[in-house]
Formats: sequence, C-alpha cells, structure tokens
Amino acid sequence: MKVAIISSYCLDSTMPLAMHLQEQNIIVSLYGILPNYNQNSFVIDFSKKKQPNGFVNENILKKQMGAGLCQYLKKITTKIFIYPAGAGKRAFLNDIFQAWKFSNYIIKSNFEVVHFIHTANRFSLLLMYFLRKQNIVQTLHEVTAHSGDKNSFDEKILCQLIKKNIPIIFNSNISKERFIQYRSALTSSFLDENKYKMIRFSLYETYLHFVPETKIVNNPDSKKNIPIILHFGRIVPYKGIDILIDAIKIIQKSQPVHLIVAGGGDAYFNFDNIDSYEFLNYSISNEEIVELIKNCSIVVCPYRSASQSGIPMTVYPFNKPIIASNTGGFKEIIDDGITGLLVNDIDGYSFALAIKRLLNNKDLYNTICSNINIKFNQGEFSWQNIAKHTADFYKLSMIKNKIL
Repeated sequence: MKVAIISSYCLDSTMPLAMHLQEQNIIVSLYGILPNYNQNSFVIDFSKKKQPNGFVNENILKKQMGAGLCQYLKKITTKIFIYPAGAGKRAFLNDIFQAWKFSNYIIKSNFEVVHFIHTANRFSLLLMYFLRKQNIVQTLHEVTAHSGDKNSFDEKILCQLIKKNIPIIFNSNISKERFIQYRSALTSSFLDENKYKMIRFSLYETYLHFVPETKIVNNPDSKKNIPIILHFGRIVPYKGIDILIDAIKIIQKSQPVHLIVAGGGDAYFNFDNIDSYEFLNYSISNEEIVELIKNCSIVVCPYRSASQSGIPMTVYPFNKPIIASNTGGFKEIIDDGITGLLVNDIDGYSFALAIKRLLNNKDLYNTICSNINIKFNQGEFSWQNIAKHTADFYKLSMIKNKIL
C-alpha cells in the first residue's frame, strides 16, 4: 500500500507513526505543510531562515533536521511544503495556485490513501477540494477549539468531513465523542461507526534524536539538589500556569523547589513571592526542550481544560513523571499513581499536595518512572499496535471507497 501523510504542525507525533507504518509493509511519504509566516513545525524550524513557497530544498531540509532525525527517518520520504497563507485577495489566489500545485504532485504520485493530520486552515480546505477524488483519511487531534482559542477553519473542516463522509481517526475517546455530538447537531443522516475510530498516538520518539542544549537550565552548584518543577509549551490561560505558581508558593514554605516555565505567549500571571524560578518566554527549540525535560524532576500540567495534550508523549520518552489535571484526555493517558498523578481539584493547594507527595516518596517516584517505560512499549499505546490499527483503518477506507 502506498500512503501520503500530510501533516500540519504535528510532525512530532506524525514522524513516529510514519516510521512504524513502514513495518506494516506500507510505503509512506510524509509531507509537512507550513504557512510562510510561521515556519516552525516544533520539530523542524525554518523561522530563522524562512524558505520560499513550494517544496523546501532537500539539502536545506536535511541540514535543518539534523543527522539524528535523518537517520531515524531514513526509510521515509520526507518533504516540507511552504504555502503563502497571506491576507487579501492576491494572497488567496496565490494559496489557490500553491494548493493546486501541491495537489497535482500528490495525484501524480498515485497514492492509494491520502492521510491528513491536524489540518485546520484555509490551505487544507483547498487541498481537500483539489484532492476530492482521492481516498482521504483524516486524523483530528482536536475537534473543538481550546478555551480562549478561535479558529474559523475548525468548523469549516468539520463541516467538510461530515459532508463528504470522510473516515476519521481520533486520538482520544473524548475527541471522538465531541465530534459525534457536533455531527448530530448538524445532521440526522446515518452515522457509520466504521468510519470513525479512536487510535492513540504514542511517545514522541523524535525528541530522542535531538542533542540537548547545555546552558538553558540555570541551576548553580548551590541549587543542584533542589527539585526542578517544569511547565513548558505555548502559554495560554487554559493551561493554568497561575495555578502552578500558587502551588509553588505553598510548597516552598516547607521545602525548596525551582520552577521553570518555558514557552512563547503573553504572560497572564506573575512570579511575585516565588523564591526560585526561570521564565523562558519564547518558542523553545527542540534541543532546549530535551535539556529541560532531562534536568527536571516533574512536569506539571494544571490545565483547566484539555481534550488531549502532546506534553505527556514528549516527556515520557525520558521516563519523567507528570502531574496533571484529571480532565479531558489526560485521564486517558495517565494512570493515577501508576504512570503519573491526576489531580481532581484544579487549584494551587491540590497541586501542591500532589507535587509534595511525589517529591517526598522516592519509591513511588521510581515506580512511576519504571511503569512509564512498560506502558508505552506494549499494548494500546505502543507504536507497533498503533501502526497496525492505522493500517487496518486504511484498508477499511479503501474497501468502503471500492479501491480494493
């Protein structure tokens, strides 16, 4: 089977999927699509030297990926396509042209399945139109926008998926349930359950192939034995950094801790009365992420809402425990007391108790680290299992569309 995977901003989870699909005797070509104004896919970053519209030069791409990632993906054809995504009529016409150009390339390559992953933008809508005669499968990482986020293309993409009855993969049960609810509100047409499947995504193995930075964590000799509490990722209110700060204020009354908050975005909080902290308020590189995780004691996610999150799958390859809100997709990934801790009451006091519990119980801490390795290398969350279910879903979509 010959498959094209087209991914927007989710290459950290898409690359391992593509690599393990090869083990299912599937020939995979991976295409990352990035808007001209933001050429950082979180795995591959051209923001410091932006590339022109169209396919990125192969040598430039390899240099940016680095030797480790190139070796990891040596069996996968990997390309990055830059599209305009500008404002105004002229930019829209340019988007149409670039979408037509990219789509023609895909059509001429004679793929049996075209798999879109997290593509909620205007360019993706254009691709859907030009590729409408192809056998399309869609993965939805998110169905509805996070609290405080707005994206008009989310709804447009959902409407197209429903209208065209496109097979969809969801990465959490809550996402699948939200989609079915959304669909039932728009149409009473027959719901073919075989066209909707929940398939997990697993560890972001890509981060194991980046060489960590060596100077990002400011932890002088006098503080080397102080536990580091880490929160990283895009800074938005629903992620509850203010809750984490309240928790740290409580903890530091009885024991020293060092807080690191890392990520780009507008700060809606302050660090008043925090004894020891670092605020890295910019888009963190992959190498920096690796070093931050390796040096931290615990990653904390006090989210107010979360259909799912890629943070656990970024952290777990390094066997570091996570404390998270018992909400949304977190409770589908984290087994409380086994692979992390889940907090029911989303407030500073409750998170302080959970953090202190893990810091002060070395047996529990070490057991959780061991369990992480076991859980994500076998069963539902292993990439081998995920790739097999994905390959089966491809075959089902081909039968439904009478390709086989």
